[in-house]
Amino acid sequence: MKKKKTNNLFYIIIFIQGLIFAGLFSMAHPQKAFSGLENRTLAKIPSFSVKKVLDGSYQDQMEKGLKDQSVLKTPAVRLAVFFDLATAHYDKNGTYFSPDGVYVKKETDDDYTDQRLSLNARIITRFADQTGQHADLCLIPPKGAAEPDELPSYAPYLDDLKLREKIFKDINGNEKVGLIPMENLLASDRERYFRTDHHYNTYGAYLSVKDYLTRTGFPTASIDRYVLSTVGEDFHGTLFRKAPLFEDSYDHVTIPSNLPDVKVKYSYGGDGRLDQESETDSLYEAGYMFTEDKYSVYMGGNHGLAVIENQKKKEGPVLFMVKDSFANSAVPYLIRSYKRIVMVDLRYFSGSVQDLVKKYDPDRTVIWYESLDFAQESRFPVLLR
Repeated sequence: MKKKKTNNLFYIIIFIQGLIFAGLFSMAHPQKAFSGLENRTLAKIPSFSVKKVLDGSYQDQMEKGLKDQSVLKTPAVRLAVFFDLATAHYDKNGTYFSPDGVYVKKETDDDYTDQRLSLNARIITRFADQTGQHADLCLIPPKGAAEPDELPSYAPYLDDLKLREKIFKDINGNEKVGLIPMENLLASDRERYFRTDHHYNTYGAYLSVKDYLTRTGFPTASIDRYVLSTVGEDFHGTLFRKAPLFEDSYDHVTIPSNLPDVKVKYSYGGDGRLDQESETDSLYEAGYMFTEDKYSVYMGGNHGLAVIENQKKKEGPVLFMVKDSFANSAVPYLIRSYKRIVMVDLRYFSGSVQDLVKKYDPDRTVIWYESLDFAQESRFPVLLR
């Protein structure tokens, strides 16, 4: 018995020494300012300061710095994913993954409440009544609902059809609100979503726009007319970072290039204030292709307010969009049909939405969200002020 305790003590000492060695090596190793894998700025190991030691900030910064700068961090994450894969556990950090390198964001019926879903549907109907606008709900099915074959066997997942039925029940009878069926998006057997990210790819975005335009009475062009161009072949999406094992599982980023001339004015601020403005003549920000956040090549990411003018149309309808990030890659396919598209992202907009509606006097309003995002959204009450 004594011998067993001695052996345990020996292994504990070896383990502690290993941690100390790793910590010292991390301190001596050149520090990284940014993690491409996590897509975030890293905390740095602080320089010694008596003042910081006495007020406790040094210890806090050291703890965060050692965690972020540890040379063992990335290998440890990948090793954990490898063991999950080897034991047929395909669920890590809220992400399903498969041996062929396809990732699906884990979204289930437990991720929303019927009360919130019903409230959001009723807010949209009231918004339509107050503004006199026809409001369409263009809700994008999550990847696992559109492509269920990509899910692990028996994996719990969101019942998107049931969610839509609940919304339809709440808006039923209101002629100013319509739920857009995603028939083309759901029926296609072609890859519609990125392999390593939760967003749909450019073809999925095209199909969602086709569903919307068909339902609202606009003609739709063949995707070949848009002349798709590949602008990136090494895209690792946000889901890859949750379980970073399949290094050779890349996505291609493509964009439609045959588009009308546009003028885009952005007003945005991460704190919601509209005090930063910029203008451009493109729906794309090419610089993002040299970053980890390649999806932001579409419109440069999210902005509180974006106003897109179709320079080819002197007259035409105006579309007002309340949106999440799924709308960014859909707009290039929408702009042919409209003179102007006004996009509002409630995460970065704190002004009066109804004042914007009065200002731009749109012909139609669309709520363009991934369906679970819609069910979880807590900012919709601002539509009523």
